[in-house]
Amino acid sequence: MRAANPLFLLDYDGTLAPIAPRPEEALPHPEALEVLKGLMARYPLYVITGRRVADLARLLPLPGLPVVGGHGLEEGVVGGEARPLFPVDLAPLRPRLPVCPGVRVEDKGFALALHFREAADEAKARACLEAWLEAQGELLERLGLEALPGKMVLELKPKGVDKGQAALRLLRRHPGRTPVYVGDDLTDEAAFRALKGLGLTLKVGEGPTQAGGRLRDVEAVLDYLKTYLPGP
Repeated sequence: MRAANPLFLLDYDGTLAPIAPRPEEALPHPEALEVLKGLMARYPLYVITGRRVADLARLLPLPGLPVVGGHGLEEGVVGGEARPLFPVDLAPLRPRLPVCPGVRVEDKGFALALHFREAADEAKARACLEAWLEAQGELLERLGLEALPGKMVLELKPKGVDKGQAALRLLRRHPGRTPVYVGDDLTDEAAFRALKGLGLTLKVGEGPTQAGGRLRDVEAVLDYLKTYLPGP
């Protein structure tokens, strides 16, 4: 499956980089930078990630690389300033953050990520987080926040903002292009749904999906992307 006039929309973790226990340890595939550089010279391309733009810039140091951070909450380019699109006040929530065994809180400024990949007992960590969400339901509602589940993470972010909304926004910016969206996470399913019938959607790895196709792993992603580049 190839698009004739592609607009590349690529997730990072699990797509361009293997999943790691901690976000800062998720380094890009050895071929990722060269492949991205080649694609950027020929096609419009964006990385759409749950990370902050500034954090991704350290992992993918390609000046001018467009990045949509926070699942659509901010936009920027590597080497430039990120622009918040949906300002949110998390101050009332910060003193009430959950204390659950094995749960680590990542404060992104525009969202809070509750990671439990390192929890010794995943079921207990999930139960603790669910109880906390129920207890804080009224406050979350007042702040306009919702819980977005991902792979071993729960993200608290403004309601109605997701990768699907971000993908459609970028598609409107590039009329006549066919979106090629590649991602591995539950958060990418919003984009798969939004782009149904509009372009190519590819799920990385196993598990149920609404994507139109599937790639085995990060290496398969890079092999697929290289088909859009001239041969040696």
